[in-house]
Amino acid sequence: MNTPLLNITDLCVSYHGRSVLEHVSFDVSQGETLGIIGRSGAGKSTIALALTGLLDANVATVTGRIEFQGQDLLQSGEADLCRLRGSSIGMIFQDPVGSLDPAMLVEDQVVEAIQIHERIDRNEARLKARQRLAAAGITAEVLATAPYAHQLSGGMCQRVMVAVALACGPRLLIADEPTSSLDLTLQAQIVHLIKKVQAESGLAMIFISHDLALVSRIADNIAVIHKGVLVERGICDQVLNRPVHEYTRSLVAAWKHETEGSVRIASA
Repeated sequence: MNTPLLNITDLCVSYHGRSVLEHVSFDVSQGETLGIIGRSGAGKSTIALALTGLLDANVATVTGRIEFQGQDLLQSGEADLCRLRGSSIGMIFQDPVGSLDPAMLVEDQVVEAIQIHERIDRNEARLKARQRLAAAGITAEVLATAPYAHQLSGGMCQRVMVAVALACGPRLLIADEPTSSLDLTLQAQIVHLIKKVQAESGLAMIFISHDLALVSRIADNIAVIHKGVLVERGICDQVLNRPVHEYTRSLVAAWKHETEGSVRIASA
């Protein structure tokens, strides 16, 4: 078997002594998509923030082991984490508009992300940025008419964030509720874009969402988080069709009930 790209062991997080995550363990292999599901407040985003070293050390206490390519990120300094973020680990978060600098050209934001991690000159970085943006559906024509983030739609801003996250060819992509603010059509477009890049590059992905229907279409394996505890993990088909934990069964039942209701309305 291949050694997992990411191995999280016994991860615990607390805020001022209040437990948020308890003894969470899972791994992710190259090319795999792990869907992490659970209701709002379950601790899903805390996993992403802990993994990337973005939790405030003055507030959060983090223990356990987060091993990425053999390196324990919890024992790594900020300089090492900064090198990993954006290069080996790409991140897409749920607020694309708020994640972009409104006073900076969109293209320049991708250029900056590239130059932080790659020793290439400004012209090379700009050419690469334009290629990444074009691959994400942000053409030169779009940038000519809407060069700033506030001039773009939410869906277009999320495409920019995909371009930024993938600019330096990461091995792991963390997508934390990346489509929650988008309508169903835009959701499908963003998911298709991410999966296309994944198929071409073989990157691993952690896709975090409360939307079981969405995760069912994108994930190979699913991890279920409930009140900070990983209560179930398995291949997608197993979790969706033969859930073991009571909480997972309730999520699946609600999802199937909603799906059946949509079918009845559509056929009425």
